[in-house]
Amino acid sequence: MLMESVPSIPTRGKIKKRKEPGMNLLSSLQAVAHGSDTVQYFQWRKSRGCMEKFHGAVVDHEGSENTREFKEVADVGHALAKLDHVVGTSVKAEVALIQDWENEWALEKGARIYLGENIKYRQEMAAHYRPFWQAGIPCDVIDQEGDLSSYKLVVIPLAYMMRPGFADRVAKYVESGGTAVMTFWSGVVDQNDLCHLGGVPGEGLRKVFGVWEEESQSYYPSEKVSIHAKKNNGAGLKGEYVGIDTCSVLHAEGSKVLATYGDQYFKGSPMCTVNKYGQGKAYYIGARTELGFLQDLYQSIAKKLKLKKALDTKLPEGVTAQLRRDGKKRYIFVMNFNEKSCEVKLDKTYTDLLKGKKVKGHLKLPKYGVAILSSN
Repeated sequence: MLMESVPSIPTRGKIKKRKEPGMNLLSSLQAVAHGSDTVQYFQWRKSRGCMEKFHGAVVDHEGSENTREFKEVADVGHALAKLDHVVGTSVKAEVALIQDWENEWALEKGARIYLGENIKYRQEMAAHYRPFWQAGIPCDVIDQEGDLSSYKLVVIPLAYMMRPGFADRVAKYVESGGTAVMTFWSGVVDQNDLCHLGGVPGEGLRKVFGVWEEESQSYYPSEKVSIHAKKNNGAGLKGEYVGIDTCSVLHAEGSKVLATYGDQYFKGSPMCTVNKYGQGKAYYIGARTELGFLQDLYQSIAKKLKLKKALDTKLPEGVTAQLRRDGKKRYIFVMNFNEKSCEVKLDKTYTDLLKGKKVKGHLKLPKYGVAILSSN
């Protein structure tokens, strides 16, 4: 359930921007694409006073159905009325991204003492999520207590604090054949924000990932660190990349080095490694990078693991495809987040549920456009 959404302008944030025409339908169906069976709004009618009197609402102070916001909410209702068959279907993802509230609180209060304002947990989460979003590969976002067993790939960015038992479950997951990716500044403290003795990552994960993270430091926004992919690394990395914000000095302890630093006092030392552990593989990334590095790495991993896409095609930049299914039918939400129209090449003929007609060859999406395609 999408419990609260705003049809126009929020009261929070330093800059207040309204949703442009089409954005409300797109953002509402984005939630449905990821599993919601309903779209709710806050607020129904704008209050006359207090701090949320200007917060977006279905009914404005003016009181009629003649506002753009009311009409666009009605458009969402018309769209949802065509999607009865989608209700109750599920999203089966093969990738999990670990985003944990308690870890975020620990990072804010504990790790900031050391790394300053460069923690950027939310930005790091979004950076690791984006390659899957762009490729149209379904990805669950779960916390450290979530079950890992059903996933082919588990991504664990900035797991500074690990809840009791999480490290053991990661180790068992990899040993049993899973693939895990973890980043710098993980396994540093326990649930009481007390540092692990014996090196980072702690709680036995140093052996799982085959790496020791000796030291870390943060950088000013104007500073960059070069990263060089090793030849024949087998991980899709090629040429040079850029490290930003935070970099860690790593030591490979039985793991294969995929990329190294190209400058600074730690030039030539590992930046990214992969370790075989049991039946699975464990990747470790030693720095925050610009997007190109993560795109290349995850594209290679996705190919090796044969991760299924919602739509078997290359999506234009800024367009994603998400999947819901009931075991017989597939419902593919194709969404254009660009400020211009886009064209998506289709792999077969589909039924466009919103327009009620067949579509094949190419799907044309207007600015902020969305289509819901059905197939057996």
